[in-house]
Amino acid sequence: MEEENKADETTTEEKKTGDKAEPIVTRSMTEEACPTCGAEAPSMPAELPDPSWSTEKLIAATKDKHMLVRSNAIILLSKREASEALEALVEALKDEEYLVKSNAMVSIASYGKQVSERVIAALGDADKDVRAGAAWIIGELKDNRAVEALEKVAKDDYPLARIQAKASLIALGHGPKKEEKTPEPEAAKTEEKAE
Repeated sequence: MEEENKADETTTEEKKTGDKAEPIVTRSMTEEACPTCGAEAPSMPAELPDPSWSTEKLIAATKDKHMLVRSNAIILLSKREASEALEALVEALKDEEYLVKSNAMVSIASYGKQVSERVIAALGDADKDVRAGAAWIIGELKDNRAVEALEKVAKDDYPLARIQAKASLIALGHGPKKEEKTPEPEAAKTEEKAE
């Protein structure tokens, strides 16, 4: 029994101190080729963005062919000034990879209400994914100035934009009104008991 515990500890230690950490590969990552970079099997890019990169280099990385590069660049951009990074983050809402879009939404929302005007304007964007992302962000920012624009997006042709807008309207306290139940007349109650 003691030898088994030591073997388990050794395995754990080997994992912790190995030369290079292996990337986590999920089943879905191995089922088909990457739609953006074309890799047949999951691959790690040669270089991932890091905090030492300039804002300009991070913005350029949001257009990289590898999803992990784009995704990491977006996360790092959220640590930069909104005035420098916001437009690149809004543009990333158009990315075909949902992880990249999600990171962009969270990154934009992390700036808080200082970006509300730009996000409200994005609710009217020609791109459906920008409208959907902006609708989600407004729900996080809880900016009531966007209610009218959200109500328009709640009627959007794009289902995700509609869903995000309706969820944000609920978060802002402007969801669908619940119908008040009218009390049943006493005569109807008496008839039900008689049956």
